[in-house]
Amino acid sequence: MNVDFRTSAYFSPMITFVGGFVGMFGLTFINTNPIQSSVLALIGLFVVTTHYRLSIDFEKKVYHDYLWILGMKNGERGNFDKIEYLFIKKSKVSQTMYLRVASSTIQKEVYDGFLKFSEDNKLHLLTKDGKKDLIDKLRKISTALKVKIVDYSEGEPVEI
Repeated sequence: MNVDFRTSAYFSPMITFVGGFVGMFGLTFINTNPIQSSVLALIGLFVVTTHYRLSIDFEKKVYHDYLWILGMKNGERGNFDKIEYLFIKKSKVSQTMYLRVASSTIQKEVYDGFLKFSEDNKLHLLTKDGKKDLIDKLRKISTALKVKIVDYSEGEPVEI
């Protein structure tokens, strides 16, 4: 049995929106400037459709964590004995923005979703700003893989 699902987008939502707009803008001028329109449409298609995926083959006990780019797959492959569970961890990220005379640093907490194959084999699936958004996405994955979700974000592990 094979399971293949989209884990997260490659580009931010704003860039994906702009990419879709560029693609649609390119298509509007297909009759007057076919080469430029085709290039813009291709750029828009590239931005809108590029995303991360995870494929798991239970019969061969292999997984493929990859970036999907216009049908091409680029990523790592690995073997596993069994899938233990999905889990959530909380982490802090910071971003520094520089202006000519000043800088400011924004710090926030994000939630990471992982797939645990074994004690040494864990796979990062996705990161979300909100815990509820992450849980919603992980529920779909846990249903497909038939595994539980464990939340480590508040200290003590809690099964969801």
